[in-house]
Amino acid sequence: MKRIKGFMLFLSVLAIVLSLALYKFYPVLEAFYCNKSISVSTIKLFMTEEELINTMGEKAEFVYGMGGNGWRFSDSKIFVMTSSLGLFKNRVSSIDTENSSHSILGIKVGDNWDSAVTYLKKRGFKEFSHDMYTKGNVEIQLSGGSKISGLRIRIADPAYKEVQF
Repeated sequence: MKRIKGFMLFLSVLAIVLSLALYKFYPVLEAFYCNKSISVSTIKLFMTEEELINTMGEKAEFVYGMGGNGWRFSDSKIFVMTSSLGLFKNRVSSIDTENSSHSILGIKVGDNWDSAVTYLKKRGFKEFSHDMYTKGNVEIQLSGGSKISGLRIRIADPAYKEVQF
């Protein structure tokens, strides 16, 4: 009987620890899931700054920012942000593109705005504002008019929840 109670207590503690770990690292899991549907040169969410610089075939312009740093690849029309703290410290947390040969979650620059919004809603995204759609910690921002002129995907890191710049 003591052995069964001890085993049940162990399983309970293990379940709590695993639940907390999953909660804490869920944004990273979302990034890896989204990466399957991101085709922006060689860039993926959660890659390190070093990987980012080494895999791109062009020189990046460094852009200092509060809460992270930016890397602008002008020839490819890509802007990438890395975080300075949290789960995404020194890792890609945001990808912007204005290049029609890139796609984020199946949406490309030049696509019809209404079709892109319908597609995002079918994938479970909710409208946060006119141009911002969220699902969990994933944020998709569209820019343009009737046609999309720019796309951004960002993972909201819980470490920034209470941070004000």
